[in-house]
Amino acid sequence: MKTHLKLSLGSSAVGLMMALAPAAFAGSFALNENSAVDLGRANSGRVTQTDDASAAFGNPALMTQYDRLTITATGSYINGTAEFQDRGSSDLLGNSLGGDTEGFFDDAVVPAFHAVYPISERVSAGLSVNAPYGLSSSYDENWAGRYQAIDSSLETYNVNPSLAVKISDSFSLGGGVSIQYATAELSSGIDFGAVCFAQAGPATCGPAGLAPQSADGRLVVEGDDISFGYNAGAAFSPIDTLTFGVTYRSKVEHDLEGDASFTVPDSAQLLTASGAFTDTPIRADLPLPGVFEVGVEWQATRALKVSANYNRTDWSQLQGLEVDFDNPAQPPTAEELNYSDSNRYGVGVDYDIASDWTLRAGYAYDESPVDPEFRTARIPDNDRNVYAVGASYKGVEGWQFDVAYNYLDVKTSEFDRTGPYNDRVIGLVTADVNLFSAGVTKRF
Repeated sequence: MKTHLKLSLGSSAVGLMMALAPAAFAGSFALNENSAVDLGRANSGRVTQTDDASAAFGNPALMTQYDRLTITATGSYINGTAEFQDRGSSDLLGNSLGGDTEGFFDDAVVPAFHAVYPISERVSAGLSVNAPYGLSSSYDENWAGRYQAIDSSLETYNVNPSLAVKISDSFSLGGGVSIQYATAELSSGIDFGAVCFAQAGPATCGPAGLAPQSADGRLVVEGDDISFGYNAGAAFSPIDTLTFGVTYRSKVEHDLEGDASFTVPDSAQLLTASGAFTDTPIRADLPLPGVFEVGVEWQATRALKVSANYNRTDWSQLQGLEVDFDNPAQPPTAEELNYSDSNRYGVGVDYDIASDWTLRAGYAYDESPVDPEFRTARIPDNDRNVYAVGASYKGVEGWQFDVAYNYLDVKTSEFDRTGPYNDRVIGLVTADVNLFSAGVTKRF
C-alpha cells in the first residue's frame, strides 16, 4: 500500500510540472506576440518582413536590410474565454466530482522589445527581449478536475542578442544566442480521503472521517531556471520584389529547481507519519522545443504585398516529464505526454491605402501537439484557426504606429483522464481567444 501512496503523490507533482498548456495562444503554450505588424497578418511574415525591428528575433539575417538604428516596442493583451462542460466526472467510489465551470483562462499582457543597429554596410547587430512561452489559468478550487489542476502559471523571459552579415547583395546570414529564464508555479488538490482508502482501506479510514472528497489538501510546486539556446537564419532576394527567409531556433533545456509544498488537513495528519506529504525541494526537466520556419514575401504591386509562412515546432522533444524529489519518501516518477511535432500555416496581405497608411489581414491554421488520448484537464489544447487584421500609420517623421487584432477559434476539446487518486475527469472544453496588440517603432 505504501508504494501506491508514493506513486500517487509523485504522479500529482508530475502532473503539475508537465501541465503547461491550457488552450492557449499558439500551439500548446508557445507565444507569438512579438510584433504588432506581423500579428496583423497572422505572423505570416515573421521570417521575411522588415516593417519593424522584430526581424532581430524573427530572422536575424534580415537585419542587413536596415540602414539606420531601428527600435520597436510592442505590447499585446490576451483575453481568453473558456467553458468546461462536465460529462460525468467521478471519484474512485463513482461519486460526482462537480459540474460545469467557466472563466478559468486568465488575461495576460505580453511585452516585446527589439532593436537593430547597422554596424557597417554589410554587418548589423540586434537585440530582442520577449516572452516565447507562457500561460496563466485559474480553476475554481471545487471544480471537477481540482485533483488534477487548479492554478497554472508559466513565465519565460528571453534575451536574444544577434548578428547578421551580408554575403552578397541578395543573400545574408544571421544568428544569435538566447539567454532564457523560466519560472513556473502550479497547484492541484489532494484527495486525502482517497489516499487513505488506497493505503489503509475503507474500514480504517471511514471512521476517521477520511472518505474520498471529505478531506482535501493542496499541493503547490514552484521552480525556475536560466538556460541557453541559439538561433540562425538566412534571407535571399533574387529580385527586388521577392524575399525568401528560413530560420531555426534551438530547443532550450530547462532544469527547473524549486520546492513542493503541501497543505494537509488535521484529519489527514496520520498520513504524514511515513514522511510523505511534507515540504521538499524538487527538480524537473522542461525542454522547450526547437522551431523551424520558412517563408516568402512578394511585393506584387507598389501597394500590395503578399506573405506566406510555414512553421514546424519540435514538440516531440517533450514526450514526458520526470520530477525528482529530495524527500526519499517520494521517489522520482514520470508522466507520459506523447507530444507530436506540430505545423502552422499562415498567409497574409498588406495594402497601402495611402502614403502614410497600411492595412493588413491574415489567416493561419495552427496545429496542437497534444495527442487526444493524453489530453488532460490542465491541457485541453486543440487545433485552432487564427483570423487577423491590422494597420500601420507613418505620418510622423521617423515614427511608426501599429495595431493588430487576432481572433483564435479553438476547436472543442474532449478529454477523459484518470488522475493520481483514481479520480476520473470527463468533459468538453470550448474556448476562444481575443488578442489585441499595439506597437511603436522609431527609426533614428
